[in-house]
Amino acid sequence: MQPDDRARPKEPVRANFIAAYTLAQVGAFVSFQPLLQVLLPLKAAAIDHAGKAVILSQVAFFGAIVASIANLLAGAISDRTTSRFGRRRPWMVVGALGASLAYLTIMHAKTPLQLIGGVILFQLTFNLCFSALVAVMPDRVPDDQKGLVAAFLSLGNPIGTAVGAVMIGGFLVAEGHRYAAISAALLLGLAPFVIRLRDPPLPKADVPPFHLREFIAGLWVNPREHPDFAFAWLGRFMVLVALSLVQNYMLYFLQDVVDYPSLFPGHRSEEGLAILATVSTIFNVICAMLGGVLSDRLRRRKLFAFGAALTIAASMIVFSLSSDWTILLAAYVVYGCGAGCFCAVDIALVTQVLPSQRDAGKDLGVINLANTLPQALAPALAVWSLGPTHVNFHVFFLMAAGLALTGGLAILPIRGVR
Repeated sequence: MQPDDRARPKEPVRANFIAAYTLAQVGAFVSFQPLLQVLLPLKAAAIDHAGKAVILSQVAFFGAIVASIANLLAGAISDRTTSRFGRRRPWMVVGALGASLAYLTIMHAKTPLQLIGGVILFQLTFNLCFSALVAVMPDRVPDDQKGLVAAFLSLGNPIGTAVGAVMIGGFLVAEGHRYAAISAALLLGLAPFVIRLRDPPLPKADVPPFHLREFIAGLWVNPREHPDFAFAWLGRFMVLVALSLVQNYMLYFLQDVVDYPSLFPGHRSEEGLAILATVSTIFNVICAMLGGVLSDRLRRRKLFAFGAALTIAASMIVFSLSSDWTILLAAYVVYGCGAGCFCAVDIALVTQVLPSQRDAGKDLGVINLANTLPQALAPALAVWSLGPTHVNFHVFFLMAAGLALTGGLAILPIRGVR
């Protein structure tokens, strides 16, 4: 039996809750993914075209370090929040408003240092919001619905990526319009969920006195005492490093290796990325739903998660072997299938191996390090694997494939979930 089993939610969530939760997740990713995949690479190139890969790596590294710290603190803080507006809701609102201000800072950046500062502000505020949003899952969703709800929540990444890529790469050209659009997506996507969320205030009597040393010590989860949690963390971390590499550097692959503008005269590389994201999203969504629902019915998470990681690795091997547009498009379908299934099932798996239901926000903050630390590690790996010319994508994608496969293997020793 998991610790704090009695605190686990038992009441099934309704369709309107799932719909609003999904919309909030989609809004968050519509605001987040285009920033990483399109706007930051373009901004880095505008500041220094020759050194764009290095600037992007620096920006991603410092942003990810701040995101990791923010994730840990935000989850733990929301666990202890006694506001009459609830534990999670206040931080969603504050974080979303702060992220919108950070977009302005990034848009007006003229130097690498200014860009790094804007991204640090964004990561701090966005993760304040997102940590609270993710913590609602163990707060409200019972175990036998986790796969279903996780399947819907996993739609946030592919739909957000596709909508953002099409909107930013296709329809919107002016920089101001692009940043205004992602800001609006975050605020409008969150609004219905935040307004209607049942987030009862935490009684002050349930909150122990605050001691900084104990608070910091509590962020550590002993892998010997909670091995399932450790394996789940490691598996997610390795796979997400691989996904981060592809998501953050695919635009440069299209520019420098595929040479998309020459292949399709009159079209920008951002448009090619939008096509890949759209095609991938269709299959991502299908496989996310199938994986989430079937893992509920069959009561098996590990098989689906491992198979998905293996699929991701296979697609990346194809990326490494060919820059042909048709082959790349087909491989992106496979990539979408694997990413969709993995993200859906992994969310459900992770929330079933949390060490403490009472401290779910804090523990999910630790898990979310597996989301943010890859953004810090990926740039260093990218600079190393791309080589002095910054275009050795053969080694780059093979390395990503190895990471995805390793992540899938790390999930298999988990015992508390089948």
